[in-house]
Amino acid sequence: MERIYQRIYEHQSTFSKNLQKISAHFYDDPKIFAVYSAAEAAKVIGVSETTVIRFCQKIGYKGYTALQEEVQHHMLQKSSLSDYAEAKAADDQTNQHIKSLMENDKHAIQKVMEQISETHLETAVKRLAAADHVLIAGVRSSHALASWFAFSLELIIGNARLYQPNVDDVLLRISELTAQSVFVAYSFHRYAADTIHIAKLAKQQGAFVIAFTDSPISPITKHASLVLPIQLNMKSTLDAAPAVLSLTNSIASAVSLAKPEQFQKRAKLFDSIDGQDFFA
Repeated sequence: MERIYQRIYEHQSTFSKNLQKISAHFYDDPKIFAVYSAAEAAKVIGVSETTVIRFCQKIGYKGYTALQEEVQHHMLQKSSLSDYAEAKAADDQTNQHIKSLMENDKHAIQKVMEQISETHLETAVKRLAAADHVLIAGVRSSHALASWFAFSLELIIGNARLYQPNVDDVLLRISELTAQSVFVAYSFHRYAADTIHIAKLAKQQGAFVIAFTDSPISPITKHASLVLPIQLNMKSTLDAAPAVLSLTNSIASAVSLAKPEQFQKRAKLFDSIDGQDFFA
């Protein structure tokens, strides 16, 4: 899908109002283009069939069928988990062992270090350190990443909360955000719609939205104030996780350094509780 997003991004500035409308629908719900005919997609979007076909040609496809086949391949025929398994099978055929696989993770972290702007990282730390409230969301394979960041920030500054779909009322959580708040979204390949919709609401509420994602043109980026892309030429979040966790942990550490007094206060409060019964 990244190739399609890249093509849209490259031509976005030349789109007419109707072509922009189609691209917005593609970002929000690409499966429209996977399961509907050009005429049906046009009806859903609210444009003519001719305009849909022109959109496809504008971004480099011969017609609607060519675009549809590529979308179907990525969305309906192949999941990120199959990519993960195939990559590991290839590694196994080359007799790679555990430490060799760890080397791959190290290279991925190094690549992310080279990709992400230092200015963007400083902005993320500054916004998080100054926030009155931080709401963090990630579902499916991104849930563990979001959970770790929420846990870390809650220990450090005490104003972070993980959005839990099965527990939280989404409108209540969004209503708690202000112009001084930060919403952190984890959105990776296959791009769960829930996270994108919450980011949209958070942005409308006035919060600063930080997006961890695998492409600077993934669907969530249009709702983000700051994008921290982890571009590793891999679709599986499982493969990207070590680099994402390294980046997440470093940002949390930088926030603690930005607010040393508050961090020390939190540490003293944490240590003041007699919690021996909770540990072996």
